[in-house]
Amino acid sequence: MTKYTRAPFDVWMLTSILTLLLFSVIMVGSASLEVANVRYGSPWHILLRWCFYIPIALAVMWAVSRIHPSWWQAMAMPLLLVGFVMLGTVLLFGSNINGATRWFSLFGMTIQPIELIKPAFVLYLAYYMANFQERLPSFTRGLLPMLLMLMFMVALLLGQPDFGNAALLMGMSFCLWFVGGVPFRHLMGLFAAAIPLLVVIVMAAPYRVARMTSFVDPWADRFGAGYQLVQSQIAFGVGGLTGAGLGQGVQKLFYLPESFTDFISAVIGEELGFVGILSLILVFATLLFRGFVIARRADTTFTRLLVLGCTLLLGAAFIINFGAAMGIFPTKGMPMPFVSYGGSALIGSCMLAGLIFSVQRHQGARAVNKRSKRRNHTPLQEVSI
Repeated sequence: MTKYTRAPFDVWMLTSILTLLLFSVIMVGSASLEVANVRYGSPWHILLRWCFYIPIALAVMWAVSRIHPSWWQAMAMPLLLVGFVMLGTVLLFGSNINGATRWFSLFGMTIQPIELIKPAFVLYLAYYMANFQERLPSFTRGLLPMLLMLMFMVALLLGQPDFGNAALLMGMSFCLWFVGGVPFRHLMGLFAAAIPLLVVIVMAAPYRVARMTSFVDPWADRFGAGYQLVQSQIAFGVGGLTGAGLGQGVQKLFYLPESFTDFISAVIGEELGFVGILSLILVFATLLFRGFVIARRADTTFTRLLVLGCTLLLGAAFIINFGAAMGIFPTKGMPMPFVSYGGSALIGSCMLAGLIFSVQRHQGARAVNKRSKRRNHTPLQEVSI
């Protein structure tokens, strides 16, 4: 098998990711110094851990990008099976933190399996719709197998409970089904059936009801269910146009819980103002735009759906995190990709980016090999991984 030189990383997308990570180091450091000093006795504890996670996540992204998409297609079902086992195992042996059992505790670190499993579920959907396109017009033979897999995944997530990631996967699945060729009538029927089910799920848990009511009017219970959202809105309001200045924010000083994770955007808004928030949005929009461009240029159904699904997950997580901090959506503990502190979330985001780069780099490499073939007039062997 002849080795070959892969195409370089998409410059705009890679630059966007590195810019977000650099920005994250600055903002996580600003948001966590006082908290780390009180919790761990050292103001640098959280920032140093974050700087430890980043190169690991980038190495994962690089490694994933080197593997040919055909290998990922072949491994879609085994990886999904591993994901189901991990989600089931965390329910039995995971650590309970703040009333949720979503994490494994290993060697002083917490690992959240769902962040590593989301790429596997995208792989499964892309694999199924690419390999069984003739089944898609039939509900029982086309949509139903994917729907059962999704419902099993959602059931495991609700058992943790993790309603946010369950809703994220459902939304991404609907989008891929629509693009992938599932009949519109099936999707509309499924959507109509899902609405009452979602209402029941929300009403079944008092804390979810409290989140919904606090979302409508957080100031009505500003020291209870609406506390986080109220403090977040205060941070955005104080920031104004240009912000209070880097490191000068007040809400991170134990007023706003999880200021360096789920509510990092509120710290950015307070310290860097509208200018900082707009810059963050523009950088992330560039990343998403390049993802959609790579999806449009993909030459197979599998790679097109794979890139689209990965891009949608990254974009939806960003919008949900940012929207929850601003009060556009109900509060949900979902980190902002590449920006919020969280090792599992960062590695999961880099895995999604690595899958996008896998498609982009190997497509470009085929074009290079064709030019080489015309130049040398000798046949090339099959591409190796």
